[in-house]
Amino acid sequence: IYVASEETQFTSFFGFAPTYNAGSAMGINGDDAVELFHNGTVIDTFGDINTDGNGEIWEYLDGWAYRIDGTGPEGTTFTPANWTYSGINALEGGTTNAATNSPFPIGTYSDSASSDPSMTISGVTNGQEFSPETTEVTVTFNIQNFTLSADNGSGGSDGSGDGYVLTTTPPPISVEPGKTYTLTAELVDNSGNSLSPAVSVNASFSVAAYTEATNIAALRTGSDGDYFELTGEAVLTFIGTSRNQKYIEDSSAAILIDDNNGTITTSYSIGDGITGIKGRLSSFAGVTQFVPVEDPGAASSTGNAITPQTVSIAELLANLNDYESEWISINDITFADGDGSATFSTGSNYDITDGTDTMVFRVHFSSAASDLDGTVIPTSSANVTGLAAEYNGTSQIMGTTLANIVLGITDHQIEGYAAYPNPVTENGLTISTSSTDSKKVELFNVLGKKVVTHNFSGTQKTLDISNILSGIYILKVTEGTKIAPQKIIVE
Repeated sequence: IYVASEETQFTSFFGFAPTYNAGSAMGINGDDAVELFHNGTVIDTFGDINTDGNGEIWEYLDGWAYRIDGTGPEGTTFTPANWTYSGINALEGGTTNAATNSPFPIGTYSDSASSDPSMTISGVTNGQEFSPETTEVTVTFNIQNFTLSADNGSGGSDGSGDGYVLTTTPPPISVEPGKTYTLTAELVDNSGNSLSPAVSVNASFSVAAYTEATNIAALRTGSDGDYFELTGEAVLTFIGTSRNQKYIEDSSAAILIDDNNGTITTSYSIGDGITGIKGRLSSFAGVTQFVPVEDPGAASSTGNAITPQTVSIAELLANLNDYESEWISINDITFADGDGSATFSTGSNYDITDGTDTMVFRVHFSSAASDLDGTVIPTSSANVTGLAAEYNGTSQIMGTTLANIVLGITDHQIEGYAAYPNPVTENGLTISTSSTDSKKVELFNVLGKKVVTHNFSGTQKTLDISNILSGIYILKVTEGTKIAPQKIIVE
């Protein structure tokens, strides 16, 4: 059974169509564990469901893993030695499976174990790249249908079994950053002769070295899997509510820190400066992420001001990667769903427009970091501040708090417009203009909820607002196609 996230590219690559097209349910990215369910019960597992697979033996970024014949299913247990691994990037090098560096072994699994001698290795896969922090690689030889003889005391076989493992690189292997290593091993008989057919394994692997980046813009030029040390200071702009995510920014760019393993244990506050973060680049749904490999330690500064960049929707749509994960403001937008009663819901998208272009405002964060859920969607124009984001190429601004949605105040467009007194100290608010044309008057509270609506013709009208509570309101007067918004204080 072959399950894919789509059909066209799968068919082109493998030469046959998938059995099932599961769509986004198969949106895995090479370091996710996978569970196989039957009638609600886990019947097999690949990887550790509680661990990010980056740098793990079972990572399969642009690669594959395959069960060894006669093993499994194992329910919720994952046994690394029961799988063979291509290593990362093994499927590169061709547009079809057959043309890749290490083709996926299609349809070769058997639930019956072979009686022939075999050997696999765990602890390392061909093409694997270890973290720069790695100093030693421990390798295990997994041997089937072959009994190892004991050492005769002088490094040779004592003849008690079928033979021994001949290797030029006995584990554990001491390693250094920036170097490549090749492990070779072969099963031989007690005289040191190859078996017939020969049984051998080999794996080439490397240990990454950090590339120093002085700022986030330089960091973002890397590719998925690259290791960097950000030597300059970045300021924490927002703390997410899942996967220990944090957003950092400097004068050049911004990036999302995805810390699902909780590597960063230091407690930071928004506005703290962080220097010397080390990690590995990755991506999810088009968003560049930085996965930390160690805790950078205490804040290098505190109380830094966070000033959003003001951008237009058109600019954001055209240059999304230039703004991704940055703290931004978009002015004079309206919400398509703002009808005076509709409310925001966490995990939902809302179209916003500036009258020319449209994009997505997303309520992404839970109540631990955001107070938007359940509040009324503004019906008037607003200035919104949040995080520039995307989802598979769709531009978004992720809302954070109500304080970052400010009902917009623009220049008056209605000739002769005036609203007085302001502050309102009695019960009446007078609206006047130069024209006798029909007018619509609306008053909104700071949550965007409409509390007064009135229509009149003529040059002047005094509205009774005796039932309005004290506070700050946004007045919106519409005369034909012209609009006059104004902040009004009711005392």
